[in-house]
Amino acid sequence: MSIWTLIENVNIYLFKQINALAGKNPILDTSMIFSAQYLVFIVLIFLLYLWFRRSGNEEDRKISMFVFLAALLSLLLAMGISAVYYHPRPFVLGLGTTLIRHAPDSSFPSDHDTVMFATSFSLLFFGKYRREGGLFFILALLVGFSRVFCGIHFPFDILGSFVIALIVSGLLLLFRNRLFMFFSRILGFYDPFIKKFVEKQA
Repeated sequence: MSIWTLIENVNIYLFKQINALAGKNPILDTSMIFSAQYLVFIVLIFLLYLWFRRSGNEEDRKISMFVFLAALLSLLLAMGISAVYYHPRPFVLGLGTTLIRHAPDSSFPSDHDTVMFATSFSLLFFGKYRREGGLFFILALLVGFSRVFCGIHFPFDILGSFVIALIVSGLLLLFRNRLFMFFSRILGFYDPFIKKFVEKQA
């Protein structure tokens, strides 16, 4: 047995163990479907809150831009991998119970969880937001579990998202100072523009 075959067998076994819970409890199914499809939007809500909250400052906006960039680049890399490497989704192979309709495109990696993990890792880099980063990490695990539960991903798809997000976020951290200088320039144009806009509306 080759290593690849062994990995696939473990992947399928873990999928079956998690997905076996699907279709047995309507409340659990509904919760998992919501988590799998919509929980990722909490990233956008949090970033908007970080940007516009009254008690926020320039540092908060820079961090929100860093997180957004990490999530975006991680997502683009994940989509690039999916474009060149095809791994069938569980329902394509006739495996498990499928609770969500999904296109039969590549399952590896999970775009949703890539964004969630990238947000988590980026926030964990900043001591000020480690608590939020820890919360997003838990939510990322929940999203990953729910997407396997709903029958549209394998466990190793989630692991792939974890690795991609960690690598991209870590690489961006190496260029943190340069990125924050660039963000300062952007804010230098943004703040006067908003101030003038508000004055015109007054």
